[in-house]
Amino acid sequence: MAPTFHIIHLGCKVNKVEADTMAARLLAAGATRTAPEDASVVLVNTCTVTAEADAKSRKAAHHAAREAPHAKVIVCGCGAVTNARQFESDLEGLYQGWPGRGMPRIEVIPQKDAALARAGELLGLTLSRDTAATLVRVGEGFNARVPIKVQDGCDHACSYCIVPLARGRAQSLPLAQALEQIAAHAQAGASEVILTGIDLGSYQDGAYGLEHLLSRALEAADGFRLRLSSIELPSITDGLIQLIAASEGRVCAHLHIPLQSGSDPVLRAMGRRYDVATYRERIAAIKEALPRIALATDVIVGFPDETDKDFERTLLLCRELGFFRIHIFPYSRRPGTSAAKLLRQIPPELKTERANTLRALAVQLKREDVLRRVGTREAVVYERPHQGRSESDYPVQLAQDTRHGDLVTMEITGYEHGMLTVSE
Repeated sequence: MAPTFHIIHLGCKVNKVEADTMAARLLAAGATRTAPEDASVVLVNTCTVTAEADAKSRKAAHHAAREAPHAKVIVCGCGAVTNARQFESDLEGLYQGWPGRGMPRIEVIPQKDAALARAGELLGLTLSRDTAATLVRVGEGFNARVPIKVQDGCDHACSYCIVPLARGRAQSLPLAQALEQIAAHAQAGASEVILTGIDLGSYQDGAYGLEHLLSRALEAADGFRLRLSSIELPSITDGLIQLIAASEGRVCAHLHIPLQSGSDPVLRAMGRRYDVATYRERIAAIKEALPRIALATDVIVGFPDETDKDFERTLLLCRELGFFRIHIFPYSRRPGTSAAKLLRQIPPELKTERANTLRALAVQLKREDVLRRVGTREAVVYERPHQGRSESDYPVQLAQDTRHGDLVTMEITGYEHGMLTVSE
C-alpha cells in the first residue's frame, strides 16, 4: 500500500507554491495524497503575516491532530519560524506518544526543506528535486499554469511587515537552475509559467537580474508564456517594461504592483520606498509602453494615524490609475513590527468602513476595465473544463469543446458571473 500524506496550507501565494512543491516531491517519490483522516503524515504549512494568521496556524495544527488521529503532524513554515516556542507550548497537550512509534505526534520543524525531509523519512521515501512533470500533472488533474519560486526573503523593512524576520534576507535561485526549471515545466506541458517570490523584483544571480532571467527563459523554449507575480515598484525598470512590450504576449501584460496607500505621510510611516509622485510617474510609463496592461495592487486601510484625508487620497489615486483588481487588507497590528508600537491605532469599525468603501470602488474599476477590453483579443490558456485564464489574468468562460492546456488568442465579448466571455 502506498504511503499517504496530506498538506494544509495557509497564507500567501509563495506559501502555496511551496506547499505544491512539497506535494509534488512526495507524489514523485510514490506517495499518495489523501484526506487527512487517511494520511500517515500531515504537513501544516503555516503563515505569520498577522497575529490572526498565527492563531489560524495553531488552530490548523490542532484540527489536523483531531482529524488525523493516526498521523504524524509536522508543523513548518513562517509561523513556526517566528513562534516555534509558542507552537510547542500551545500544542503541548498533543505531544502524547504516537501509537506504536514511541515519539511525539506533533513536531515543530520550522524550515520547510527539513520538514519535507522528515516527512519523506517517516514515509520511507527517497525524495527527488525533479518535480516538473508532477507539478504539471499532479495526481488529480492537469495544471496548465504552473508557478515557480525563483526568489525568497526580503532586505526591506516595511514597518508593518514581519516577513523579513520569518524568511530572512533576499536570496535567489541560481540562473541556471531557474532556467532549467522553466524549460522543464514548459516541456512537461505547462502553457503558462508564473515566476514568484517574496520580493520577486530583487531576483539577482551575480550580474543577472530579473530582466535577464525573463529574456533567457523566452529563448530556452517556446509554446508557453511567462507571468510575473507581485513585484515592487522600484524593481520595475524601463528595461523590464520594454521587454514585456517587445515579447508580444509571451510575458503577460499584467503586473501586480503593491501601492499600500495613496498618501505620502502614510507611505513614510510604512517605510515604503517611493512616494505618490514616483508611483504615478512609473504607472504612466508602463501604460504608455503597454496600452493593454492589466494593473493590480495591494492597499492597506486603517494604518495607524491614517486620517480621513489620507484615505480619500488613496481612493482618488486608485481611481486615477484604474486598477482592475485591488487586494484590500484592513491593517492588522502585528507584534514584533515597529508599526505595532504606534499609539494611534484606528478603531476596527472605521477600518471596516474604509475597506468596504474601497471594495465598492474596486468593483466599479473592474467593470470599467472589462468594458475597455470588450472587442479586443487576448491569448487564453485553457485551464480546466469550461474555464481559462486570459493574459490580463481574468478567469474566462469557455465553450464545451475546450482544448485543455492550449494557448489560443480569442476576442473578448463581455463579462458574466465573474468571468470574461470570449469567441474565437
